[in-house]
Amino acid sequence: MPQPSRYDHLGKDALVRLLTRRDTERQLGLVWERDDIDPDTAINDDYVALDLDSALSHGDAPWRNLIIEGDNYDALRALRMSHAGKIRCIYIDPPYNTGNRDFVYNDRFVDKSHRFRHSLWLEFMYKRLRLAKDLLADDGVIFVSIDDNELFRLGMLMDEVFGEGNFIANVIWQKVYSPKNTAQHFSDDHEYVMVYARNRDQWHPNPVPRNAAQDRAYKNPDNDPRGPWKPSDLSARNYYGAGTYSIECPSGRLINAPPSGMYWRVSREKFAELDVDNRIWWGKNGDNVPAIKRFLSEVKQGVVPQTLWTYGEVGHTQDAKKQLLDVLRFESSGEVFSTPKPVQLMERILRIASNPGDTILDFFAGSGTLAQAVAKLNAEDGGERRFILVSSTEATDVEPDKNLCRDVCAERVRRVMGGYTNSKGEAVAGLGGSFAYLRARRIAPHRLSVKLEHAEVWHALQLLHDHALSPWPNIGFAADGALAYLADFREAHVAHLRDWLAAYPCAHPCAQTSKGGDPSPHSSIKARPTIYCWSPERVRELAPDADWQPIPQALRARFGR
Repeated sequence: MPQPSRYDHLGKDALVRLLTRRDTERQLGLVWERDDIDPDTAINDDYVALDLDSALSHGDAPWRNLIIEGDNYDALRALRMSHAGKIRCIYIDPPYNTGNRDFVYNDRFVDKSHRFRHSLWLEFMYKRLRLAKDLLADDGVIFVSIDDNELFRLGMLMDEVFGEGNFIANVIWQKVYSPKNTAQHFSDDHEYVMVYARNRDQWHPNPVPRNAAQDRAYKNPDNDPRGPWKPSDLSARNYYGAGTYSIECPSGRLINAPPSGMYWRVSREKFAELDVDNRIWWGKNGDNVPAIKRFLSEVKQGVVPQTLWTYGEVGHTQDAKKQLLDVLRFESSGEVFSTPKPVQLMERILRIASNPGDTILDFFAGSGTLAQAVAKLNAEDGGERRFILVSSTEATDVEPDKNLCRDVCAERVRRVMGGYTNSKGEAVAGLGGSFAYLRARRIAPHRLSVKLEHAEVWHALQLLHDHALSPWPNIGFAADGALAYLADFREAHVAHLRDWLAAYPCAHPCAQTSKGGDPSPHSSIKARPTIYCWSPERVRELAPDADWQPIPQALRARFGR
């Protein structure tokens, strides 16, 4: 029997109008069977609260770095409330949709035989990438790891979300160091890292630090006091009207003209100046075609990023597994996280796309490699890069107690920061740093008034005002800089508010504020305080000039933006 269609109820004229409209609206782009696939059950309209677990956090509060346990769709919506436009760099390593039990949709693995395998993956990614775009700063950038299974569809999806004009590069990462002789056709030696900017005109990559091999190309055969140099071709293909003169070598040899089809890249007068300054190399015997000396001391201390990243520069898959096993112990090989990325690869991305004070997000955090790279760079240059990692538990009916976020991701970062004993039994010093461990929790919007915990309110407010997280003091009142939260109207708690206000002068016309509009924590002049409570009208007279905000309305409104 033929399957019923959603068009069965339409008459001929209605069908003609529908087809005509489809033909006139048809454009080149990506289309997938959105109406035929099961909707993503992770998509919801609930408010997302972040519940702090101090026992699983690392280091002393307040915490700037965050590890969030939960579905990344929920976590991204929570972050959109507090971090919209503030993330400088996003890196993600999403499921590659190989069909080999690597992509879970609605709590079930999608295998190769699924009719809508690619459409399910596109729908899954589309919803999350749209949220990710909202988080990126105007001069931010996103890096996405992928392989051949979804490369072409991902490219069109990124064009759809970020705009094809914001495409930066498709980097090739050489992931293995030897060919697979068991391959049926070609040995699969590489993956890709797709790069898109939020705004191509505003994003500028940092140069990649020079390596030892590049520096070794510079020698000093003539003992020039300016140090090592390397010869650079004096001729060029681009036409230059003053670049067709003859040159006499110190040996007396005459070079009548540049090589055929070429031109000297400097004028005769400029060439003479360079020669007087000992910037022309004639060879040991003084009869070579002249070359310009490029001194190492005068070149950039970095090179423009290239799109081919070899394993010698950024590591390979075996490096990644060794690095993970060096920090964590697993009871069996089957429990080892199967697709980690090497720390060197994350470092390369961070060096290109982040500066010491930036915030970096990974919402497919896996084993936490990105956080290790952030801690490593901060330890090197004294920077204060912040990371936000999002990871699910990956619990199933078969393994209901599995918690990848807690036991692999957060545990790895904890040991890297605090120190650990490696696989050889050697003590490895910690890189330093701390993080708050949070769990995403959904609350129906109409239940916020009764289901939202005071601690969750306080943590949301701290993030909203760009403050580091500190635990809820559980005394009915908390304050941080110019930010305060009154949980209820018990006399003891209102007394805390009165005491705080008495010690805190109200609005000052010269108050210094941070980028987010909140008073700078380093300001010596106090700004107008912002006070959140459940019924501001009951205590507004305590500080008529303060900025009073109602809970939960203020959070609901900000969350819905």
